[in-house]
Amino acid sequence: MKILKDDKKEGMLELKIENPNDVWELENVLEEGDKVSSKTMRRKMIDRKDGQEKGEKRPVYLTIELEKIKFHQHTGNLRLTGPIKDGPEDVELDSYHTIVAEPGKVLAVVKEGGWKKWQIKTIKKAYKRPPKVLVCVLDREKATIANVGSSTDIVATVRSGKPGKQYDSVDSGEYIGEVASMIRRKEGDFDHVVVGGPGFMKDELYIELKEDDISKKCTKANTSHADSAGVEEVIKRGVIDKVVKDSRLSKESKAVEQLFEELSKETGKVAYGKDEVRKAVDLGAVKKILVSEGKIKEFKDTVNEAEKRGSDVLIVSERHESGEKLGKMGGIAAFLRYRIS
Repeated sequence: MKILKDDKKEGMLELKIENPNDVWELENVLEEGDKVSSKTMRRKMIDRKDGQEKGEKRPVYLTIELEKIKFHQHTGNLRLTGPIKDGPEDVELDSYHTIVAEPGKVLAVVKEGGWKKWQIKTIKKAYKRPPKVLVCVLDREKATIANVGSSTDIVATVRSGKPGKQYDSVDSGEYIGEVASMIRRKEGDFDHVVVGGPGFMKDELYIELKEDDISKKCTKANTSHADSAGVEEVIKRGVIDKVVKDSRLSKESKAVEQLFEELSKETGKVAYGKDEVRKAVDLGAVKKILVSEGKIKEFKDTVNEAEKRGSDVLIVSERHESGEKLGKMGGIAAFLRYRIS
C-alpha cells in the first residue's frame, strides 16, 4: 500500500492499493464513520413519466461515510458501503453506494480526529519499497557484486587471478579478503547481503564477514554461476523476498520471545489477555503493547488508549510461530513499566 498524500490538517491519507495483501491490511484500519472518496462506477437514474429507470453505469467520484466493511474471501476485494456525502450534482446525497477496494484502486480516507499512529504503521508496513540488497556471487575465479532494488546494477567484479583447475585453496585468503573489503566499503548502501555461488568459496566469504556486524544481515544461497546469471538466480529463486520478509518477522518474533522470558520470571513485568492489558493501560503502566494482526479491530480501543498514554504499539503477524503463540494468549500482551497486582 502506497501513501500518495498525507494531509494531517484534514486527517486525510490518499492510498493506492498495490496488491491483494494491501486489501486485507486496509480492512484492519478502516472504521465506521470514516469518509472514503474514490472513483467508482454508479448507475445513472433516468426520470420517466412513470417513474425512474436505471441507466448505464458510468464513472463518478464519490465520497461515502462508512457504515459497512465486508471482505469477500472469494474475490479478495473489500466492499465499502455507506451513504453518499459528496458527488456530482445528479447523484442523490445520502443514497447508499458501495466502493470496491481492490489492487490498483486509489482511495482518500478521512478519519475524524486524524489517523492513529498504529494505523499509519500498519499502512507503512504494507508498503513494499524495493529492498536494498547487495548480492555477491563467487567461485574460485571471480566474484560479481550487484545492488538489487528496483533494478539490478553490477557494481564490481573481483578476479582471483587463478584459473579454476590451478586454483590453490591456500591462496584464497587474499582473494576472499579483497571481496570482503569491497562489501564492507558498501555497507551503508544495503540492508541485507546475499552471498552465493556454486562451490565452497561462498562459505569462506561468509566466515570472513562473520568477523564484523555485516554477518548479522548476511544470508547464503546456492547458485550455478558467479556472474550476472548467478545474480539473476538469486532473484528468481525468491531468496531476496524471503530475506526481507524474515527480517521483518524477526523483529516481531524477538518481541514475543522476550515476552515469554519475562513471563517465566517471578518479577516479570508483563500482562496478557484482554482484561489484564486493559487494566494496565488504564493505570498508565504499559511501556509497549503487542497485538495480533487479526485482533487489531477487537482491541482498537485499548490500543488507541495505550498510544494516547505514550505506549509503543507492535502489530504482530500470525503467519509465524511466535505470532501463533501470541494468538493463544488472547492476541494481546504488554511489557509494563512496573508490576501491577
